[in-house]
Amino acid sequence: MNTVILDDDLKSRLNGLDQHLEVRDPAGKLVGHLLPDSLYMRMLYDWARAEFAREEAEEAAKGIVRKWDGTNGRTTAEAIEYVKRAAAQLAGEQ
Repeated sequence: MNTVILDDDLKSRLNGLDQHLEVRDPAGKLVGHLLPDSLYMRMLYDWARAEFAREEAEEAAKGIVRKWDGTNGRTTAEAIEYVKRAAAQLAGEQ
C-alpha cells in the first residue's frame, strides 16, 4: 500500500478528514473514496464478519459442518425431556 503524507493545507482542503470524502478529477469523474480510519476499520471488520458467515454457509451446504451423529448432542425427545425436568425443578424451588 502506498502512503501519502498530508500537510496542513491539504488536510484542511479535505474537510478535516473526519468523514467520508469522494475524490474527483477536474471533470467530475469519481476517482476514489477517502475514509477516516475509524470508518475504514468498521467497514473492514463488517466485511470480514460477512465473509466468514458466507464461508460457514457454503461449508454447511457442502455438508462440511459437523452434523449430529448420535454422540454430539441430544435428540429432540431428549431435549424436550431435559427442558421438562428443568422446569419441574424450577417450579419446585419456588
